[in-house]
Amino acid sequence: MSKASLSISVLAAAFLLAAVSPTLGAAPSSPSKTGPAGLPQSNTGKADLARWDKELTLPPHVAARLDWARRSFIPSGYQKLESLAHAKASAIAAGKDFATLKKETASDRIFSAAGITGMDASEAAFLVLAMATKDMDDDLRMIMAEIKAANAAKQKLRDQIKDLNDWISEAMGKAGDHSKSSDIDNTKVSGKPPATAARTQPAKVAPIRSVSLQKASSPVIHLEYVKAPKIRPLPPRNSDVSVSSLKALLDEDKDQLDGLNELSEMTTLRLQMTMDRRSKFISTLSQMMKKTSTTQDTLVQNIK
Repeated sequence: MSKASLSISVLAAAFLLAAVSPTLGAAPSSPSKTGPAGLPQSNTGKADLARWDKELTLPPHVAARLDWARRSFIPSGYQKLESLAHAKASAIAAGKDFATLKKETASDRIFSAAGITGMDASEAAFLVLAMATKDMDDDLRMIMAEIKAANAAKQKLRDQIKDLNDWISEAMGKAGDHSKSSDIDNTKVSGKPPATAARTQPAKVAPIRSVSLQKASSPVIHLEYVKAPKIRPLPPRNSDVSVSSLKALLDEDKDQLDGLNELSEMTTLRLQMTMDRRSKFISTLSQMMKKTSTTQDTLVQNIK
């Protein structure tokens, strides 16, 4: 994907987030740095991730109902509810409204085949949607872990870029040439006649970091994110590496950092929108489940 395409995608996602947040009544956190067109660079801090992780906690009475379900249903019955919950989790993440989700879940054939209707079906739907929220939370935690890994990879790239700049400057200083690194003729770095230079010709380094960044989708809610790349180390500092090779490594690190920043920003925007939707959904679900009965003997007896 080209840089232009990435920038357009980030801009579109940013506009979408701006449109969604006021409706949900929650403003997304703003990363500290800004990039092209005033967009924040993806540099999600530890405080943001810690806050989001803390939000991924079910209300006590909802968690208690899930514990009751695990204890009360026979394994085959619980698996049926889990399967239905998995199917609904992606709709919650996509922002489908609560009333529609409840109606669709309550009318599922799992309940109709078991003779569960009316209020019993509605209460069963609340239980399934709570299970679906937990499934969604597991995906979001996984994506947060990838964001942390991506942040570490970006910091490693920044460190390598600094080291490469220092290395190039040092090589230029040893050659007695203080012009820009872009003006260096690497066959003259040694400052020796061609015959002697041939014996100490700088080593060539093959491009080792020209790795395309990979995107993936979480297993349950299918939220797209960028996988943190593995950053390979630089050659040993005492190796005889040509300045042109160092410059090539520097360019590759810069390109990879730019691409990782762009894709990480997309991941962060998607995560923020999903967290906003989750907050609204779990608030409604929590209020509804406070009104449900603490036991559902009919449900336990009929879902097998």
